[in-house]
Amino acid sequence: MDQNVLTRKQAMETLNVKDYRTLNKLIEAGLPVIHAGSYVRFSKSDISEFLEKHKERGGEVSCK
Repeated sequence: MDQNVLTRKQAMETLNVKDYRTLNKLIEAGLPVIHAGSYVRFSKSDISEFLEKHKERGGEVSCK
């Protein structure tokens, strides 16, 4: 698998998130997702951009 494309578990490790509910809330807050059939994948660069964007806004992500 391409090392720049991550599974849910790998994305959670990269984001330092402990459960899938939190990951889903980040997706709802705008974390980009790659859908490939029934698979969900994440781009490392998309995760980095998402974190930078929210870092610039004071680090807050609305996960209601």
